[in-house]
Amino acid sequence: MMNDPKPFDISAEFLLNYLFPDHTDQWQAEYAGAFYRNYSPDILSFEKGRQTVRLSRDGFLRLLPQGIIAPDNILKGKGFEQKYEQLKKKEELLKDLFKPVDTLNFRFRLHIEKETSQLSSEKLALLLKYYFDYELEKEKNPYIRKTAPLLLLVSHLRADFSFLHTLLKCLFGCPVEMTTGRYTWDEGNEYSQPAITFQLIVPDLTTEAYNQLKLTVDPFADFIREWFIPFDTHCAIVIKHHNHPFVLGDALTLDYNTETHEHSSTQHIDTNRNPL
Repeated sequence: MMNDPKPFDISAEFLLNYLFPDHTDQWQAEYAGAFYRNYSPDILSFEKGRQTVRLSRDGFLRLLPQGIIAPDNILKGKGFEQKYEQLKKKEELLKDLFKPVDTLNFRFRLHIEKETSQLSSEKLALLLKYYFDYELEKEKNPYIRKTAPLLLLVSHLRADFSFLHTLLKCLFGCPVEMTTGRYTWDEGNEYSQPAITFQLIVPDLTTEAYNQLKLTVDPFADFIREWFIPFDTHCAIVIKHHNHPFVLGDALTLDYNTETHEHSSTQHIDTNRNPL
């Protein structure tokens, strides 16, 4: 992919903050020169033990006038090698002199990168709060937390039942049966509304595991109905035990019609349902 990030494009600030988030104020920076950046990553090398990072960047020394380091035409004439060695020693001494300045500058950039990354990670919560009055940081339900970012696309995803079918399979990691039909309040009632049912086919559920899962599925189903289901459509997300052959005498455990509350509803789903 043309837009895939390359290793050369990753900044030292991002990488070091990601790998060593607690070492922001401990790094010593050595600037090798921007010439290396043409064919090398931002970080040429680093020593974790010494907290030293060598960068393919120009340091403070490059901001100084050229004449301070080497007067014009200094390498002309005899003794070229000796003059060159003296210039290199002078350059290294000046780099050591300005190393504290380069280090402070690099640490400052590390702090800026860390704050920028933090703001970026909080941007989603701010958008959800501002546009949907939804506080993501207070959400405890794991399935809702994973689905809440999709609110930014809710205008495109509402009533997309095929998408919801795929979402449920990915979130719960189990087969999901999806059926459509008509929903009525009472048997024989002439009034009805569109209905869709998602059944989570979870294998080997005990009663305790069923009750624990239902505690998270029910609030999640309310969230889905509120944001992703049209107002005129009845939606149910239920847990169904994995299909096993019925054995006479065995106690029926868990299914989509298992009553877990003292007062069960008398809602009726029309039997003329069509699988999507």
